[in-house]
Amino acid sequence: MSISRNSEYLNVLFASGITADRNMNVDRDSVDETVNRDDDGDKQGLRTTERDVQSNPDDLEQANSKAAFNSKKALWAFLVLCYSTGPTASMVSNYVTAAILSAANLLGHQAGSDKPCSRRGTNISCLVKFGGGEIDYNSYTLYLRSISRATEGVVSILTAGLADYANYRKTMMMTSIFLFGTLALPFAGLTGKTYSHLTALSVLYCFLTTVGGIYTVIEGSYIPIFMRSTGWFRESRVAATTGERTTWNKGVSISVLALVSSNIGGLTALIIGIILVYGRGSYVQVGYFNYLLAITIGGCITILFALLGQYLLPSVPGKEFDHSKTRFPLLVAFRNWLKLLKSATRYSEAFKFCIGWVMWNTGYSNHLQLIGALFLQVTGFSRSSGVYSVWSFTSVIFACIGSLSFMYLYPRLRLPVKSYAYGFLVVNILCVLWGCIGISNHVTIGYKHQAEFWIEQVLFMSTSSALRAYNRAIYSSMIPENSEAQFFGLEITLDLATGWINPLVMGIIQDRTHNLRFPMIPNLLLMLVGLGLYSQVDISKGIEQAKVALSQ
Repeated sequence: MSISRNSEYLNVLFASGITADRNMNVDRDSVDETVNRDDDGDKQGLRTTERDVQSNPDDLEQANSKAAFNSKKALWAFLVLCYSTGPTASMVSNYVTAAILSAANLLGHQAGSDKPCSRRGTNISCLVKFGGGEIDYNSYTLYLRSISRATEGVVSILTAGLADYANYRKTMMMTSIFLFGTLALPFAGLTGKTYSHLTALSVLYCFLTTVGGIYTVIEGSYIPIFMRSTGWFRESRVAATTGERTTWNKGVSISVLALVSSNIGGLTALIIGIILVYGRGSYVQVGYFNYLLAITIGGCITILFALLGQYLLPSVPGKEFDHSKTRFPLLVAFRNWLKLLKSATRYSEAFKFCIGWVMWNTGYSNHLQLIGALFLQVTGFSRSSGVYSVWSFTSVIFACIGSLSFMYLYPRLRLPVKSYAYGFLVVNILCVLWGCIGISNHVTIGYKHQAEFWIEQVLFMSTSSALRAYNRAIYSSMIPENSEAQFFGLEITLDLATGWINPLVMGIIQDRTHNLRFPMIPNLLLMLVGLGLYSQVDISKGIEQAKVALSQ
């Protein structure tokens, strides 16, 4: 994408009123006059007139807040924070699980004997201690994922229930980011080839996943705030001519920029990982310790850039917390969630969209873990340290390409907005189906050759990243004001129903079959259900529903 085109998209985010379609030749002066007339005639726009501000101090606070977020400084601060979480998040999804798998493979033994586990193969049978018994070493990481997703959901309920109040949003997000980076620091010291160090790695992984849910909820809630601050919710004659597509253009732009910023942060840490692997020696000399050192360095980068983002990002004045009703904020969080769930019929389209998103996201995230473990298994633990580092790096590259391509093509291709979701989901489903085809030992395809993984990576990562940007933008347009964190937390909270059960089911299947392709079946079913739910959402109706505030 050219620099000039990038600038065009950034400028869209800072437009003071409504951005006209690129094919419309609207004179800037006439647009300003129209906007001013609308401001005088219709007080429901985002900008408040001077008379309203003088008569209502709350309007002044809201106007100042929106003005603060309608600036390049605020956007860059938000992108810096997104970048700061990228290194540690990338390490958690790639190197932490790889380190745990490598340690478990090293400590385990073959079923029915005391022989060490095989280091390479399409189906490795390897048992490790877990609780009072022994389980398949791949099931070990799946059970850890089930535990961490459950705790992530519970913590997210509390986060989303409180983040929309007063100035809690920024405080809670910054606290979670600093904690996220800090939890990554001890990994470099966990190099012992013992079960105690394996347990420590596992506990840190669960904590990192749980804390990651907090900043994920709050980070997503900033997208509709930026969209509103640039005037997308204004009702005027100019807005009527541009239509809903301009709304989504802005949402897509900021959603993509946030994802790309986080991915660039991940690339920074992965480059460091590659340098460590090829600079310090092969797997035989150093083992998976290169992963551990890279994780610690990633945590340091997270903390450093979070300090910069903390200084630049303005606070968001939210709803006032009424201490007269209760002295216990945690009770308010749970009560707000009950009210949110009771409003499912009022915001029916947002709920349907969110459930479809949860179905896809559960299948997507679990497939990533399976395909990573399968790649290590097929390429061989004893030789794949360098190859896995490169493979992890290119996965983020293709994710960036996918989301940026979507941002570039969306305003130019006059396709129905839901057709993008269908296209991305179909590609995802085909990639998961390909793994299911390889379940039989008599079939020679289905992620049994290294070349298949690289093709899958291009297709799956590019479309998944684009779909994630699409989800956050479209979902933001269906969220009522001052309830952003609650609705973005809804995605993780609803994930409690499937996010922990699915890894648990996959772990049981893996423990029985010792075949990483079998657990792909539940992921395939979840994505098919998600596709059906996406088809039932009426986005235009959802935007209209979002104009009514969520009563508290």
